[in-house]
Amino acid sequence: MRQLLLILIFNILCLNIYAQISNDLIIEHIEKMSEVMEEESTDYSELLESYWNIIENPIDINSDDINILAELRLISMFQLESIKAYRRNYGDIQFMEELYEVENMDSISVEIIKDVICFESKKDKLKIRDLKYGKSKILMEVSQCLNKKKGYFDIEDSLLYQKPNSVYLGSPQKIYLRYNYTYKNKIEAGFVMEKDPGEYIFKNKLNDSIRRLLDGRCYSGFDMFSFHLCFINFWFLKTLAIGDYRLSFGQGLTMGSGMAFVAKGGNLLRRNRKIAASKSANETHYLRGIAGTLNLKNFELSFFYSNKNSDANIISYDTLNDTPLKVSSLQQSGLHRTYNEMLDRRVIRQQLYGLNLSYEKSSFQFGYTIHKTDLSADLHPDGNIYNSFYFRGRNIINQGIDFYYIANRIFIYGEAAMSDNKAFAGLLGTTIQPTGYIELTILYRNYAKDYQCFYSNSYSAGSNTRNEKGLYFSSVFSLAANWKLVTSIDFYRSDWLKNTVHAPSHGHEYDAQINYQPNKNTLMFIEYRNKNKMKNTANTEVFHRYLIEEKNNMIRFHISYNLFDKLTLKNRIEYHFNNHEDGRNSTYLIYQDIIYNPPEKAYNLSFRYELFNAEKGSVYAYESDVLYAFAVGGLSGKGIRTYLVGKIKLIEKIQISCKIGFTFYDDRNEIGSGLETINGSWRGDAKLQIVWNI
Repeated sequence: MRQLLLILIFNILCLNIYAQISNDLIIEHIEKMSEVMEEESTDYSELLESYWNIIENPIDINSDDINILAELRLISMFQLESIKAYRRNYGDIQFMEELYEVENMDSISVEIIKDVICFESKKDKLKIRDLKYGKSKILMEVSQCLNKKKGYFDIEDSLLYQKPNSVYLGSPQKIYLRYNYTYKNKIEAGFVMEKDPGEYIFKNKLNDSIRRLLDGRCYSGFDMFSFHLCFINFWFLKTLAIGDYRLSFGQGLTMGSGMAFVAKGGNLLRRNRKIAASKSANETHYLRGIAGTLNLKNFELSFFYSNKNSDANIISYDTLNDTPLKVSSLQQSGLHRTYNEMLDRRVIRQQLYGLNLSYEKSSFQFGYTIHKTDLSADLHPDGNIYNSFYFRGRNIINQGIDFYYIANRIFIYGEAAMSDNKAFAGLLGTTIQPTGYIELTILYRNYAKDYQCFYSNSYSAGSNTRNEKGLYFSSVFSLAANWKLVTSIDFYRSDWLKNTVHAPSHGHEYDAQINYQPNKNTLMFIEYRNKNKMKNTANTEVFHRYLIEEKNNMIRFHISYNLFDKLTLKNRIEYHFNNHEDGRNSTYLIYQDIIYNPPEKAYNLSFRYELFNAEKGSVYAYESDVLYAFAVGGLSGKGIRTYLVGKIKLIEKIQISCKIGFTFYDDRNEIGSGLETINGSWRGDAKLQIVWNI
């Protein structure tokens, strides 16, 4: 498993509702996801875009949008159904205190959601003249590593022509520009532009040798540009998205573009918005075109069309038209820093079109999804045996059915999907609540080794939905007031080979966590995790790379509490003891956070001091960051990590945030590898952000 160096995700620190949302538990879920993902350069910012949206645009508790609260784990599915039942029996909810009368809603749950909901008993019609009352926001952010990496050193022009991949083409700064416009919860519009470190902006600044080699592949401007326009409940359309958008139908097995928030422990049923604007800087997990949902009484018909250019590794060209004929894989990193990365940039056209038809009445929903993907070149993975069942060709059709049924204290849900090679994948789950303080979930999944789908993000132990059979159990026990025990165990096996597992394999993961949350400002939890998985032996002298079993164990203690209104402290102690092929090894992480956030002041500060020892393996911990971001870093080696984040509001509409951090290593004099190499035993990073609310 490769290390994740920096994943932009989510931060509520700079917002007034920081204490009201149990973001430490949300962070826990994201840290777990980062440990199982295999891509080095994955951008997770889109994953929690919905959090940012509901913070700035509260959800009408009397609308169907409250499904989002359950999807984001701010309330449980049973609490969601209780709110809907209360509305059916007594009409629209008029004020906050009324929520305390809803079954299953306790005081902490109300505190968690109170700043992200509103009460609108009537549906206002959209009037063009009212659009001037919408909210606009411009955000600009610049960040940079403070050390000079190997890829930014100058080399002679003649040598560069011979070795064009020996340097980065652009500057070390990352530049991010974002504009958003929202009108209530009815209209969303905006764009995002981004330049990653090592990418260039101005073509005329490129080295002459590189320009000659790249020929017509050079571009000017930001490498990444995303735009979106989305109408919600607009005339006869429930949703209409133009530009960049994301799709999610059923449990995400047939169609789930982008990433899904998969939280182990508790109910896994999804009931999120089918079509949503893509507002993140993720360069791969989006669709570009048009999509909409028509509401026809109990039926909903969703249509979608996407046409975008994607990165790919080229195998062969049509020399007459200078277009790719075959590619070995579709790239996911979105990075275009070197000559080779530029050759792969947007070389293949990826077209998608399809529809979803669903029927929903009361507590039952049934849906059917079909879509076709057309590539402008043949996808032909390399000849490794574990690639034997990967998709090959230019066209693929996927279709599937999904359902859920809710009966009092029982949820039943599932999905069955098929690719046009007749391979099947399916999952079936149920969640029951025998009493108000116990919740039990069972989920069975069976994804064929030859199931093929470009857009799938349903639950799995790994990072894809093929070659896996598994059985997942979880339980949530409310032991007493403010106490909760959450457990999960997942057994899985693969009947075919994987990239690092050259034989059929199996594994399991067990997790137990006890939470104590006496009030909205205090959270404490203790977690134990046991994970067994199989991988190839590291012994390269044998004829056949036989499998060995890795056993990983972790104990974590975390506490977050307010000393008084101005000061919040967070402490974590984490210890890993693992049995690998080379023997037993252990790692640990300890950190102290000090967050100074005086009420009614225009500034706040967040400081961390962290000790880590992970000479074998990595440890993962979130970091506070500027607005709309935080990082989950894979720390390896032995050393100290410290950072300071600050925010100040200069005037009512302009806010400036900044972050500076340093990592000092005790066990090395060189950091990173390849063009990312830093000579020295420390690494520094800095970030500056300006937000203008118009």
